[in-house]
Amino acid sequence: MRQLAGRLNRGWLAVIGVLLLVVGLAATLATTGVLGQLLTMTGTGWPAPAPDSPVVDGAAGGLLAQPLVIVAVAVLGVILAVLAIAWLLAQIPRTNAARPFRLHDDATTGLTVCPPDVLATAVADEVTSYPGVNGASAVLRGTSRAPELTVKVSADDRTDLRGLLASIRTEAAQNLSTALDTPIAHLGVQLDIDRGKRTTSSVTL
Repeated sequence: MRQLAGRLNRGWLAVIGVLLLVVGLAATLATTGVLGQLLTMTGTGWPAPAPDSPVVDGAAGGLLAQPLVIVAVAVLGVILAVLAIAWLLAQIPRTNAARPFRLHDDATTGLTVCPPDVLATAVADEVTSYPGVNGASAVLRGTSRAPELTVKVSADDRTDLRGLLASIRTEAAQNLSTALDTPIAHLGVQLDIDRGKRTTSSVTL
């Protein structure tokens, strides 16, 4: 099962939503005249422009024409572009498999290391052998002290799903826990019902 950038997306969308809400509220107050009244009450109001006044006066136009301001705007645009590209790259699904597990680390007897792919393949092979399962894959994350197992199973539509989930939890995950000598910190199972694997039979009398 692949992992997506759900938490990152929720965080950035919350920030963008708050900014847009503030900008929209300020624009609404400005167009209705409430913002001007509030600024006048606080003594920080500004005079309303004349109907024939330019959108950008000479001072503002001169400021925007300064080379330092142009460079600052260009740098800000590059930073925003880099952040946007980084956000897009974060949307690429990834497995985030764990590093090799240290099953035994003793200075006197040596070091025992096991790649997580080997353990995940063993779990997938065991789940595939269950009745009604057409295929399975597994990903092992975390550490040897807090392993996280994610299993994706493709099963027939007539399979006892409750029994299949119980077998994965009590057999495959338990066997992995025994091999690692530690309980599984998190177990995730994704079930895909494969209707194309249905078998039919007929009897002619």
